[in-house]
Amino acid sequence: MNKIILTAVVSGALAFAANAQQQKFLPNHLAVLRAGDGVINLHLKQAPIFIDQFDPAGMNDAPSFTVTIPTKGSNALFFNGHAATEGNLTLSADRTLLAFAGYSTDLLQTKGTPSQLEIPRGFCTIDAGGNYSLVHRGSDWYGKTNPRGVVTDGTNNFWGCGNACGTVYFDAKNAAQPLQLIKPFSNTREVKIINHVLYASINGPDGAEAGSPAGIYDYTAGEGTPVGLPRQADVTMHLVIPVGAAYTANVGFDINPAGTIAYVSDTASGVQKYVKTNGDWKFAYNFSIPQTIPKDVNHATGCFGLVVDFSGAAPIIYTTTMEGYGSMNSNRVVRIVDTDPSAAVTTIAQATSTNIVYRGIAFTPEARSAP
Repeated sequence: MNKIILTAVVSGALAFAANAQQQKFLPNHLAVLRAGDGVINLHLKQAPIFIDQFDPAGMNDAPSFTVTIPTKGSNALFFNGHAATEGNLTLSADRTLLAFAGYSTDLLQTKGTPSQLEIPRGFCTIDAGGNYSLVHRGSDWYGKTNPRGVVTDGTNNFWGCGNACGTVYFDAKNAAQPLQLIKPFSNTREVKIINHVLYASINGPDGAEAGSPAGIYDYTAGEGTPVGLPRQADVTMHLVIPVGAAYTANVGFDINPAGTIAYVSDTASGVQKYVKTNGDWKFAYNFSIPQTIPKDVNHATGCFGLVVDFSGAAPIIYTTTMEGYGSMNSNRVVRIVDTDPSAAVTTIAQATSTNIVYRGIAFTPEARSAP
């Protein structure tokens, strides 16, 4: 098994000194994972990958900063921009690292659907200076399946999501140890750490396979004892937020610090709001996404990546849309200020080509504090 291990904390500390005065990502901006350069056809299922920075407050004609992910060599990484499930982007629990997962091989080295090929999988981190590190590369990371995403606590602990293997845990400090499968469900759509708790989304087909409802889950052990950040196999996934029966194409999600408001993206319907009242989560309303592509050639009308700014009186939702001309491309990044169910959906970035797709979204990473 071929592995490359670059511990995030060490690389982050070394990068701090060099980049303290040259931080590339701006604070409180959006980082968006993009597949495609506008030239390579996304139907090839392999394309160059970028992370674009956008101003969350206005319309962006172009990103203000872009990180280009290597496409050749031992550090190469890409995801399938044509697939409907790949390309999640997360911000670490300590807010210093972006992370995403994919296929670690030379771009267009071989034809075919990447998830069905015996090529290395891997995942990476990107710090506030735009420094890229391939943390892990090997056949053990969702081999011959879809690697959908990864999240880290910022201290070399990583949790991944994908199909067939469900949730996996990797300790970058002890790279010789095998990945730990956490597999009460064989499919997980997105993982995210919120308030030191790992959550995962399970959609309708995932839940039906396991005899459980779609929704947002955390992890428990023994007699239902909460396990904030699981590292062992003998845990169970516990339903926290059941999604509405009409919204089971769920992927992205975010929850406010108080644990009383949540938003979930649905690839068919848009963004749903859930509110916790008297200990129970209830569906509040759905934000449908006005379409800019003619219905007869439009691929989908929902959303994929999602992140929410809960700092103000009205939560501000940022999400990537799913529309495209027969595929996942020519889509948008949109903003919704949640004042009420009729809140406007405002475009803040538009893909400029049918060979470009925006997928995962997170807030930009912050510089690591000096040790």
